[in-house]
Order: sequence, then structure tokens, then C-alpha cells
Amino acid sequence: MRELVLNLHGLGVPHSSVDPEEKQYWWNVASVARLLDQMLDRPLNADPKISITFDDGNASDALLALPELAKRKMIASFFVCAGRIGKRHYLDKAMIKDLLDAGMSIGSHGMDHRDWRSLDSRNLDVEIGIARRKLEDVTQRPVTTVSIPFGSYDRRVLSHVKQEPWECIYTSDRGLARFGSKIKPRETLSMDMQDRDVLLWLAMPPVVSVRIRRALSGLYKRFR
Repeated sequence: MRELVLNLHGLGVPHSSVDPEEKQYWWNVASVARLLDQMLDRPLNADPKISITFDDGNASDALLALPELAKRKMIASFFVCAGRIGKRHYLDKAMIKDLLDAGMSIGSHGMDHRDWRSLDSRNLDVEIGIARRKLEDVTQRPVTTVSIPFGSYDRRVLSHVKQEPWECIYTSDRGLARFGSKIKPRETLSMDMQDRDVLLWLAMPPVVSVRIRRALSGLYKRFR
């Protein structure tokens, strides 16, 4: 089975710590509620399977996204920057516990939201290994998934990532994933997609040229 992994960032009004280029990835609550309802309306065995993730560890994950998910008995994966925990506008330990108690999963988004391709080996260890262990101290359970900040990776970064016991590594490459794959692309939802029938549009098979271009882009990143 194929899987369409949707990726959101913050909900509501972007806070003052959000970089200008990242504000375009924030959605309003009404649009997310409509998206979740559309997901629920799909047949249980529909192909592709659709899942939802949240990056960056914004406080809106717990304050705005969690109530909408819990209301519908849905689950999502939240990728948290370990170095942001407890800082203003971001998840604190109590919020992370609320997410876990509601059945959500917590994964790593690194330590301080840096571009991993720009880092040396020592700083990569901080972002990948030390961040994972810090998250495990907070969650008191294994952290087995990771999403790569900015979708920025290459062969060297993947080599470092694979040194940790991840069950799944999420990128920001577009397209459908194979269900059960270790490395999964995601479709990041931008603000201007809120009023579109996102599921219908994204679940449609892309034309051959687009599939080839995406496949080649992913291969290039893995081997450059």
C-alpha cells in the first residue's frame, strides 16, 4: 500500500519566533478541522493511506491541533526540536505529556532547527544523537522517528542519521511513500493550499514526468 504523509507546522497566528519564510506553512484551525474531516470520510482501506505529521514543536500542537485530533479520535506524529522544549511559544514537558497521553507519537526534529548539511560531525551528533536522547529523557520512552529540518540532507547526513536506531526517517521530498519504508517523503502543506481539496489533489497520481523528476531528486539527495 502507498502512503501519503501530510506535514503541517503551526496552527493559528504565527508567533514572533517564526522565521518569515516559515509563516507560509501555518494553517488556520478551521482549515485543519476540514482536512481531518475529509480524512475521516475516506474508506478504511482507501489507497493511499494518509497520515499527518507536525514539525517544529510549536505550542499550537498541543493547544490547537490536539483538541481537533482528540475530538475525532485521530492520531498524528509530532516532531519536536529538543532544544526548544519549555521555551516561549513551544511545547513544554506538560504539553508533550498531554500529546503522549492522547496517543500521539513524538519524534525528533533535531536540537535547534538547523540545516544539517551545513554542520560538521560534532554538531551533527548534537542534532541527531544527543537530541534524540534528550527527547527520550522528556518522554520516558524510546524516540524512534525523526524528520529532517528543512528537508535538507545528503549522503553524509543520511550516514549520520542511520547511526541512530530510527524506525522511520521523514524527509520533505514530495510524493507518495511505500507503506513500511524506512525513508518516507512528505507533502508539506503551505498556507495557500488551505482552500483547495488537498486530499483529492495530492492523492491523484502525478504525470510520468513529475514522478520521474521526484524520483531523480530523491536519488540525487541521497547520493550527492
